Amino acid sequence: MLSLLVSSTVVASACSSDDSEGDTSGAGGTPTIGDGDGNGAIFDGDDGAGPSAGDGFDSDQACVGRAAGTELAPTIVELLVDTSLSMDEDAPGSNRSKWVETRRVTVEAIDLMPATTSVGVVFYPDVEVGEQPCFDSEADVGVAGLGSATSEQRRQIRQAFERESPRGSTPTHDAYRFALDQLSAAEGAGQKFLVLITDGTPTYALGCEGSGTQDDPADPAPLIPEAASALGRGMKTFVIGSPGSEGARRSLSQMAEAGGTAVDGCSHDGRPRYCHFDMTAEEDFAVGLRDALASISGIALSCAYDIPEPPTGETLDLSKVNVLFAPPGGSEPELIPQSPPGADCNTGWRYSDDQSQVLLCGDTCDRVSSSTGQLSLEFGCTTRIIF
Repeated sequence: MLSLLVSSTVVASACSSDDSEGDTSGAGGTPTIGDGDGNGAIFDGDDGAGPSAGDGFDSDQACVGRAAGTELAPTIVELLVDTSLSMDEDAPGSNRSKWVETRRVTVEAIDLMPATTSVGVVFYPDVEVGEQPCFDSEADVGVAGLGSATSEQRRQIRQAFERESPRGSTPTHDAYRFALDQLSAAEGAGQKFLVLITDGTPTYALGCEGSGTQDDPADPAPLIPEAASALGRGMKTFVIGSPGSEGARRSLSQMAEAGGTAVDGCSHDGRPRYCHFDMTAEEDFAVGLRDALASISGIALSCAYDIPEPPTGETLDLSKVNVLFAPPGGSEPELIPQSPPGADCNTGWRYSDDQSQVLLCGDTCDRVSSSTGQLSLEFGCTTRIIF
């Protein structure tokens, strides 16, 4: 399960074959910069051959250097959930409504998120049909760290979902812009993500313009450059199209692409699939939504690892970083090679845009995040790249 990895601390692997240098834990088990030999082998260190791509990691052949610890990167998530009246309709594969299934599955997904994740929630429209303004412009739960399983933030999120009920129309643009403002203002370090869950085409344009009826929908096109603008400000947008969004699939797909979260091999005509998470053809909506949220969690939460700061006076050589994965059962670590520049990030890993994080690619992320094995970073050995 996803939670097995995202709640763990990743300890970097020492490059030295001397067991006495392998303990990189500081007080309380927190990973620290290892002692090494004082020559800066990890950061601008000697060229080590290191293991070959795909091979088991043989410590006798490893380069000599120091080890540094790293942890899963903190993440900030704003959930924007459509609770318009149409969400009260039956969900495919269930005798419950789309809203009841959305509430149940989303709360379960949040329960699995690690304590370091910050989460906020905005429901929309939160006003009755025809009421003006068409959106209440209020955060149902402000963005804050989730903390422990019994934290106040988790309690507030559960209660907010429990008291919400479907009503009103679909002012997606107003709600999206408001949620972005909340996300932008959120304090703390970490990649920022907005997750939009909606079951239809907007019935109001920005500024609550329009009739608010499904017979007179608003143009969804302005949401696409809005998502692109958010991406330019460091906020990615995931889009989930619930049953009922059939008529909006193309625009939702374009919005996901503009928001930086298009799935590999997608197209806006759905061949072979749309660029957003399209639930309209799911026989069991709850299962499809659970899978979509798990995929989003895997991308946003479990596959980004901070690269530690180098010791004072030293610089990190990005050409001498490798990622190792030790499967459960005591098997030798496997070297995961870097995805080559310009290639689709399907397997392997790559650096984040600012080169402060190691990001696992899609298939590799799925494999690692579904396992109880341990991921580690090796510094000082020449990076192995997929050819």
